[in-house]
Amino acid sequence: MTNEPIAIVEDEAAADQADEVVASAPAADALDVAPDLSVGRGVIVEVARLAALEVPEVLRVARRGPPWRAALAGPPVIVRVRPEGVVVRVRIIARPGADLAVTGRRVRDAVGRAVERLLGLHVQEVSVLIDGVGT
Repeated sequence: MTNEPIAIVEDEAAADQADEVVASAPAADALDVAPDLSVGRGVIVEVARLAALEVPEVLRVARRGPPWRAALAGPPVIVRVRPEGVVVRVRIIARPGADLAVTGRRVRDAVGRAVERLLGLHVQEVSVLIDGVGT
């Protein structure tokens, strides 16, 4: 897992372009963790979502806006499987008053540790986009 600084994205179009770059990676439905064990992509998504929700400053794992917009924009957790490791992109809504930089770092660390520890997968990158502050 890399410890890159957290990028605060002002322009939603720039964030969507970053999603498109990641989306071009080849996909697989399951990963072989051990000779007799495979892990589905949905399991990785759920572990990442639950790990993010364990951070106290996270209100929810979601995209901002009305439900119809969030449904059209795609899921808040995106997992890409690459030969070098797993890439996870998480969008969260932070609690009011939370230090957003610290919250982003905590979520990135929690998600990376959970995927590596619980699933035994190498995490190449965890990107966190704080998509809003809840009420």
